Amino acid sequence: MAEISPFIATDATYAPDKYYKYAELTTLLQQWQEQFPTLMAMESIGRSYEGRDIWGVTLTNSATGQAADKPAYHIDANIHAGEIIGSSVALYTINWLLTHYGSDARATMLLDATAFYIVPRISVDGAELYMTTPTTLRSSVRPDEYPDERDGLRRKDLDHDGFIRMMRVPDPTGPWKKSAKDDRLMLKRAPDDMDGDFYRLYPEGELTADPQGAGVSLLRPPYGLDVNRNFPANWLPDSTQSGAGAYPLSEPETRALADWMIAHPNTCGSQHYHTWSGVILRPSSVRGDDGMPMADVRAYTAMGEMGTAETGYPCVSVYQGFMYPEAKKYGGIKGVHMDWVYDHLGIYAFSTELWNINVASGLEVKDFINDRLKLTEDDQIQTLRWADEHIPGSFAAWQPFDHPQLGAVEIGGWNFKWTHQNPPGPFAEKLCHDNAMFTLRCAAAAPRVHISQLTAVPVGEGVYAVRAVVENLGFLPTILSEQSKAMGKSKPVTAILSGENVSFVTGKAKQTVGDLAGRNDQYEPVSYMPAYGNEARKAVEWVIRCSSGTEITVTSRARNGGTDRTRIVLP
Repeated sequence: MAEISPFIATDATYAPDKYYKYAELTTLLQQWQEQFPTLMAMESIGRSYEGRDIWGVTLTNSATGQAADKPAYHIDANIHAGEIIGSSVALYTINWLLTHYGSDARATMLLDATAFYIVPRISVDGAELYMTTPTTLRSSVRPDEYPDERDGLRRKDLDHDGFIRMMRVPDPTGPWKKSAKDDRLMLKRAPDDMDGDFYRLYPEGELTADPQGAGVSLLRPPYGLDVNRNFPANWLPDSTQSGAGAYPLSEPETRALADWMIAHPNTCGSQHYHTWSGVILRPSSVRGDDGMPMADVRAYTAMGEMGTAETGYPCVSVYQGFMYPEAKKYGGIKGVHMDWVYDHLGIYAFSTELWNINVASGLEVKDFINDRLKLTEDDQIQTLRWADEHIPGSFAAWQPFDHPQLGAVEIGGWNFKWTHQNPPGPFAEKLCHDNAMFTLRCAAAAPRVHISQLTAVPVGEGVYAVRAVVENLGFLPTILSEQSKAMGKSKPVTAILSGENVSFVTGKAKQTVGDLAGRNDQYEPVSYMPAYGNEARKAVEWVIRCSSGTEITVTSRARNGGTDRTRIVLP
């Protein structure tokens, strides 16, 4: 069999234009952990269906505090087996932060003040099958519980070139014809087309029985699970939404991911990398913006604009701008990871669909679901000619093949894996960089508590009035999102006063500061009738009894806004 892809790494040397199989990815993470022990730790968050460890990475500067005491950002990728470029962006992000710490202001600030929880590859079994065989699949390698018993065509690499392409079969009743401008391209036959050579198109594969002149049915792939339909938010059973699994979080991969996220309640935002469309998706998948809190839509709009600035991708609501036609009949896409993260955990989540070969070739794409069905002959030729120039060999010329059941056919067409679904290696680095920068900008938008003032005034012999002003330096509020508040996930900011032999005349050691606004509440054009306040800063007070010269410490904590502390010596 021919080489699966020249873009797949053969060792664990990091290169942004290479894709990594499981063993190389594991070794790469281990090498980074050994090289940067104060900045990175890795652990297994669970085991896959076939028993592989699913790796989780924690990044932060441990010298400036524990990860749990800082606002955090979650990144994951490759929940869909064939969407390998997502893993590449996750790995690029890890490498960029580690290698730029100390020399780049953003990397240094983020690792000093923020934690990152990164799962570079979720569907570790499926990705391995995808990368090492001609097989394509959606997610897990768990066999379909309801195998199709009928006869039909099963996809297979018949010519042993390493890919499952297409077969074209001459048939006077066929719905396809060759393009007169480029005979590699197959076009729809017009309703009144009566003259010419026409064809049937099938996936490359073999039939379980000789059709003997009858029609050819396509057998369902043996791996029918889509684990991005296996989360609790609005879950629907497999009978309604294909691939959803037996019940929410029924799969070891989804359960491990959910447990990992729940174990890190300091997470403020998340990025879930997918491919292929070239668009940044945000909630909701089941309702429009008019059914979401206005403050959350405002925050999503602001962060989405950063994404467009960094990547060139538009940011759209799934329900309003990325809806599969078959999903409309049951009210949207259900059981999606991103929706569970926002709806149930209150975390601002994005799912970026990386790469679009049609956009790369110069086409303007507006409808990321239906434009693929609307490409004109000239559009398709433009993409094909672009690929000829930039990705030589990505479209295999049609070659005669003697099929055991269908007779004389031709096999050819796109190398789908490394053209449409994932970018060829030379196009990966810029894509990785741009998308990593967007994610890092989102991480920088987290709420961040800061004690801006701490004073102690003597009010009697050995008695002091202590006052601390706590503020939120971040864009997002300390409640994180209105959805977080509605779900009971948000916690008020607290302040704790401590010191040797301190007793409290008024107030307790731990006091509630309350919720601190972020800048997102004023993310709008300036009003001509302004009504702007400042709810990002609040004061808390104590009256304490202790000796002069005592050092006291005030520590402020926010579940999603980190920890800050300051000290003074009493006069």
